[in-house]
Amino acid sequence: MHRNRLAQSLLLLVSLVVVIYLLISLYLPSSRWLIFGIDKRTGRVRLVEQRVTFLPPYQFYRLKFEKREGFAQRDGLIRINSKEGVPVTVTYRLRFGVSGDRIADARRVVDEGWNAWIRARVSEAVSAVTSQIPVEDLLSPNSQFNSQRAPLRETVARHLARSGLRVTAFEIVRFDVDHEELLRVKRAELRRDARSAPTRVAIFALDSADWELLSELASDGRIPNIKALTQGGTIASSQTIQPTVSSMLWTTAATGLPPDRHGVLDFIDWSRHTPVDSYSRRAPAIWDIADAFGRQALVTNWWTAWPPAARSSIFFDEPVVLVPNAIYPADLASRAESVAVPGQTVGYDQVHRFMNILPSEWDRATSGRNPIDPINVFRDVLAKTWSDHRVAINVYNDQRQQGRDPLLIMVSYEGTDAVNHLFAPFHPPYRDGISQEDYRRFWPTVANYYAEVDRLIGEWINVLPRDTTVMIVSANGFRWGRDRPREMPKGGSALSDHRNPGVFIAYGPHISPSRGTHSISIYDLAPTVLTLLGLPQSIDMPGRTATWALRDLQPITSVRVVSYSEFVGDRPIATSAHVEAQQYQRALQAIGHLNDPMRKLTSVPEDQQQPAKEATPLPPEKWGTYAYYNNLGVELRGKGQLKDAIDAFQRAIEFNPNRPTPYLNLAMALFDRQQYTDAEEAFMEAVAKGLPNAENYFVDFAALYRQRDLTSRAIALLEKGKEVFPQSYAIAANLGSALLAANRYSEGVPELERALGLQPSSTSVLNNLGIFYAKKGDYARALDYWNRSLSIEPHQPQIRQAVEAARTRL
Repeated sequence: MHRNRLAQSLLLLVSLVVVIYLLISLYLPSSRWLIFGIDKRTGRVRLVEQRVTFLPPYQFYRLKFEKREGFAQRDGLIRINSKEGVPVTVTYRLRFGVSGDRIADARRVVDEGWNAWIRARVSEAVSAVTSQIPVEDLLSPNSQFNSQRAPLRETVARHLARSGLRVTAFEIVRFDVDHEELLRVKRAELRRDARSAPTRVAIFALDSADWELLSELASDGRIPNIKALTQGGTIASSQTIQPTVSSMLWTTAATGLPPDRHGVLDFIDWSRHTPVDSYSRRAPAIWDIADAFGRQALVTNWWTAWPPAARSSIFFDEPVVLVPNAIYPADLASRAESVAVPGQTVGYDQVHRFMNILPSEWDRATSGRNPIDPINVFRDVLAKTWSDHRVAINVYNDQRQQGRDPLLIMVSYEGTDAVNHLFAPFHPPYRDGISQEDYRRFWPTVANYYAEVDRLIGEWINVLPRDTTVMIVSANGFRWGRDRPREMPKGGSALSDHRNPGVFIAYGPHISPSRGTHSISIYDLAPTVLTLLGLPQSIDMPGRTATWALRDLQPITSVRVVSYSEFVGDRPIATSAHVEAQQYQRALQAIGHLNDPMRKLTSVPEDQQQPAKEATPLPPEKWGTYAYYNNLGVELRGKGQLKDAIDAFQRAIEFNPNRPTPYLNLAMALFDRQQYTDAEEAFMEAVAKGLPNAENYFVDFAALYRQRDLTSRAIALLEKGKEVFPQSYAIAANLGSALLAANRYSEGVPELERALGLQPSSTSVLNNLGIFYAKKGDYARALDYWNRSLSIEPHQPQIRQAVEAARTRL
């Protein structure tokens, strides 16, 4: 009993001490906090400095601030108005002390509370300056106001000094504008400018169209409508950017902004692991801008247009794969369904118009439904081309009949890119080494498809009013002539088949006929279209209006827009109409825009029946003997009998020395036996014989070298691969990584940066560069690369840990 009382007493005593300490700690000086009280009656200030200073709550209004360099620091928000009356929210940081021994407005501080009082004082001071500043100058980081803020700081300091505060620092963190009010002001400004009357613009995108091919087809009479536009209008070379990833290029053209601003860097949005769409785009496109200013748009099959955010315009379909229910407004769904062309309805007779295939070849391709069979791929391309066109032109005609007139029409005929990649190897004239059987089947496909697209553009020209400005644009060109590809992509990357420049054609009453040779940047398209629509270019767009192409229009300069992102761009509509991810990836792999991850480094068997497309056919009995020895080698290698497998592959080469397959298989077997020099010789011979997907085999063999700690051999092999495939991202990324692993930093870093130029969304390259700079102690640059990587793929726990560790060392 006595012990329990003693324990209770001790507990009570400890609790009392804790309470007293907590009370006293409220008035203890601190190195982290600046604490002072304001006498509620006299305004006298009592600072908690070097000793315990009591601030009785009945007498003092107690304040506590974070201390920085001996002064109080406080962040806050205020609302002000610009010169035009647009409400703007200002985030600021204030650092101050008490200049005397009292606060002049003590009664107001106590009655209103510190937050409301200081907000009112700062707002009065800031408004005295900003009420004379146009909203665009407030928002523009390069304006005179934002580059010279000393007058603003002096005004705030003078104003607060009257209340007894000494301001040591005042910074504006950011301005946030009322989007709706700013849009209202800009609309009013445009109405006062007579030049802002919009004209109608129709843009037809022909992905990867190239002047070399168009000139050939025009000379042959295959594209009469495009030829007429070039003769009556103006033409130019469209200068592109690297890498030539379609989703990135067409989003750049539509926004007028660099990829790091609009956010679309690849075919996949790696932050969501979905195909890129409008959620991936961080800036408004020209259809959003047009819609915000009352110019209705009709957009079909354009990258990152779906799902739409522009509520008054019309949208249909997504790139790559036909999504027939992707239409807005939803009440147009039945109309779209009635005119769309499902892939399964496209039969032999329609496809036979474009390629010389036999009924048996059609049956074999369609019954197997191999997704990368060129006949099946072309069938889907044709169905999508017809569907996009039929829906767009019929909806446009319906709108005209109902009294609504879209002023911006944008239709993408992206099938030209797929046809280029698949059938360029067989476009006339015939070249040695090309399969004669494939040439027989596919030689007319390119010309026939482009002729079909020309026919569809002709239909548009017949229905569009005469005052329409018609543009035909490609964001990049394609290698034709002797340089054209020698084989189909077959699951490997084929972006290196793209080239600079692309095509630009403009025709209409506001277009001056060609006067010499011109060049237009991909960044210039959006400003030029905005001028035609009677809208100003924003300051953050790096391009310029192509005034040389315009007859009677000049850019709108009376209305200043820093960035349309400030007031244009609602969230996209919620919709279930999206392309299925696996189908999307298969379609891109079929035309060489994504590597096929299922391809593995295994021996390649041969069919006993010789392929009909063989460039140098063998007699049937000789082919059978060749295939026997090749497949025997594959079986022996699988059993680990490497010496016998090598003998078998060498016998296969004797019977068919022109085929790359046995050389590749021999290289693998020699590699397994660690006869690396001989293996590389056999592999390079396979490459010289036209090995399909050779680019990926360079990477695979180099990876095996590195697994065996033979980094120098991996580097040497990748250097050879770089000579063969100078535009290969995969080779550049792996070569850069291997060079860093070998401590050859002066060579490895530039190679990784080159790889990043070829594929800006590569998280592995960004992470490797971050690791390199972290090892060098340059944590700021390391963080830059890692943060970019995390913005693309947030789910990287190891990189997040590295970021946290690097921040502690800054």
